[in-house]
Amino acid sequence: MSPVRTSIVCACAAVLVTVLLAWHMADAIELPVRDAAMRMLPKRVASAIVIVAIDENSLRMMSWPWSRDRIAQIVDRASDAGAKGIVIDVLLAEARSGDEQLARSLRRLPSVLVSAIDEHGVWLLPVAVLRDAATVAHGNFEFDHDGIMRRVAATKQTRDRSLSAICIEAAAMLRPTNVPVGQTVAPAFRTPPSSIPLISAAALLREPALAGSLRGKIVFVGPTALALGDRVLTPVSRVLPDPGVMVHAAATESVIRGETIREIPPVGGGLIAAVAVALVAHRRNSRARRLSIAAAFAFAIAGGGVLLLATTGFAIPFVVLVATVLMAAAAAETASVAATLRQSRAAASRIESRLGMAARPSPEDVGPRLDQIAARLAELRTLEAESKRVLAHELKTPLASMRGLTQLLAGFTLSDAERSRVASLLESEAGKLQSMVTALLDLERLPLRDFETAANVVDLSNLARSRVDFLQASTTRRLIASCEEGVLVRGEASLIERSVDNLVSNALKYTTGAVDVVVRSQNGSALLDVEDEGPGLSDSDRERVFQRFFRASSAAGTDGLGLGLALVAEIARWHGGSVSVERASNGGSSFRISFPLVSEFANAGAM
Repeated sequence: MSPVRTSIVCACAAVLVTVLLAWHMADAIELPVRDAAMRMLPKRVASAIVIVAIDENSLRMMSWPWSRDRIAQIVDRASDAGAKGIVIDVLLAEARSGDEQLARSLRRLPSVLVSAIDEHGVWLLPVAVLRDAATVAHGNFEFDHDGIMRRVAATKQTRDRSLSAICIEAAAMLRPTNVPVGQTVAPAFRTPPSSIPLISAAALLREPALAGSLRGKIVFVGPTALALGDRVLTPVSRVLPDPGVMVHAAATESVIRGETIREIPPVGGGLIAAVAVALVAHRRNSRARRLSIAAAFAFAIAGGGVLLLATTGFAIPFVVLVATVLMAAAAAETASVAATLRQSRAAASRIESRLGMAARPSPEDVGPRLDQIAARLAELRTLEAESKRVLAHELKTPLASMRGLTQLLAGFTLSDAERSRVASLLESEAGKLQSMVTALLDLERLPLRDFETAANVVDLSNLARSRVDFLQASTTRRLIASCEEGVLVRGEASLIERSVDNLVSNALKYTTGAVDVVVRSQNGSALLDVEDEGPGLSDSDRERVFQRFFRASSAAGTDGLGLGLALVAEIARWHGGSVSVERASNGGSSFRISFPLVSEFANAGAM
């Protein structure tokens, strides 16, 4: 790609990736890949949290819902054991006996009570006496489109009340924690919910010695029994969802250790994509280098993304960036192949033009065209060999005559009149030889000239009329010029004049009638027709008449080297045109040169 095109592609890639990330349009693919990367991270043992679980054994000990004094017993056990704080993940929204006792227990240590927003947008708060004894936090989960909980709203507000998340308030019991108001927190879950230590509530109440494991911990109290509470899928969940209290506890571990997932800004993703595209699509890259860079970027994004997630918590858009790199490599490869194909087609067209083959539409496959070019080259080699054979034969005649005349001059005593006649014959034969060599040189040199530097816009109509007027002065035969106005071609005027002269002179040799010269435009081509009233050409002669040294059967008795029409054909090819001959309606021959027509727009630019 050119530098300008590469810059445009990089800018487009940056904008596209930025928009995709800003509008979360790729989340359906990105989030599962990120989940897989999170599951690859090394797991950590819970250090700050323990759960007192209301499990199936606890339900067998006492039916649900439990009395407030039973919950107060658990709180007292935690307080007596030296727990750092306690989180009650049970909705206590209805007043019951024992609320005062539970409130007294909650005041013994930092406490958090769960609240939630119901389907009507109303807070389900603990009863007033309990709210006065503890901090109230929301326990709502945020689910993505696939039903997986990857983030928690740091604060929730409805009506006149705003509450922080349980994991924020619980983490604040161990370390100061900033509350990102109006934002979400994405736990890394390096300690999966299923790895949080559990103590059965029934066992704790039966065996007070178990309370020793609560020392220095934040104690979560909540249901884990299958029949109670909500269950939540997280990025690190196994086959089944985890109980909500375990998810809150695992999220708190992540917040305490600062292990939260942060997405790079969409603009950052766009910049990474632009750099990747710039390196992959650089115009100097070979195919192997381009593919190597693309593969290196893909591996760097995959491996580096997991490493970045593990060390800093930053999550990069794996799929979007890898897809961008691969698409850039594919686009660059496609552009390279297309450029090569265009160059091949252009080269094939130039070769076809030089070989006098008919122009072909550019979309045509290059392969068949190359086969036809190869066939044409083989044909030309055959013709060249035949031309050389004919040339050697043609050169023998004047050379033999010249040798005989020089021997005559050298071996005999001639009178002045005889010597003058021999010298005249010698000069005539030398002139024939010179004409033949000059014509052959013209034929050989013409294909080597650069058309673009030599060509100008030529008014074919005016040129043909002026040549007819000039030639009419040297013959008694009638020359008629019928020229459409404004037929313009690109070429060299002197060569086109020579073509007209050759065709008209050739026609004058074989006719005693008029010669018509017609110039017109048709289907994007400029046509120059020269028609005579002579004997015409046979079918076999028409096929070979433009070959070098070919003389038609009707040329018997006329002077010529058989190179004039070959030069006309070569001039037509050099101009990107073609030459042909047909039987005229009056029985003579109609020669036609076709040139590419210059449009008015192209002409205006050329002028």
